[in-house]
Amino acid sequence: MHWAAHGLRFDELLVLTGGIETDLLVATGVVQRVRGFYLGMEALGMGPGLKGGCEVVEETETSLMLGLNAAVEGASFLPLPARHGVALAQVRPDLRALRCPYTDEEQLAIPPVPIDVAYVHAWRADRHGNAVFAGHKAADRLLALAARQTVVTCEELVDDITAGGVEADLTEPLVSRVVHLPGGARPGGCLPGYEADWPALLDYAALERTAVAGWARARLEGLAR
Repeated sequence: MHWAAHGLRFDELLVLTGGIETDLLVATGVVQRVRGFYLGMEALGMGPGLKGGCEVVEETETSLMLGLNAAVEGASFLPLPARHGVALAQVRPDLRALRCPYTDEEQLAIPPVPIDVAYVHAWRADRHGNAVFAGHKAADRLLALAARQTVVTCEELVDDITAGGVEADLTEPLVSRVVHLPGGARPGGCLPGYEADWPALLDYAALERTAVAGWARARLEGLAR
């Protein structure tokens, strides 16, 4: 919501599963293109941003993980067996086919997916850049490894996570900035701290695309009080 309120613009947004945060950025014109393998608001369907349409670079879970790993490893591509990418190849003409020199199996060459800046929300972080995620860690560490810079936003900011013997999920060398942002996942949830605000999500899902910017401003003003 802060990006939308300040008029920021980005060419492409990469998400694993894009929910209201992605839809809001599309609806307000912050992002021009979205790359990911799921976009939507689950049981609520498509939000007003995606209903209005946007450019999408389709991925599967496997192709996106391969692309991120290729970026981390500095590889020009990583192979995906063609039988696992039949539908993907139909919507991604940029993918090249090749044959494995060892098995003669047909494969798709998945190119690296470099990231300029990764934004990762953590349950707790310290001032040095160490962070701990609550619950499912998904691919947050992989995103940070693939990114040139990583910004960690956190619910709780402490002086030193590791002082109490806690093992950090994301460590200082991978983190460029730490931002203390309590409630940063709202109106989504961030367990174990808080669950999703379903009334707010329902209100958002019912909006027209032209009303999203005003909704975002009202939410920010409410948080500032």
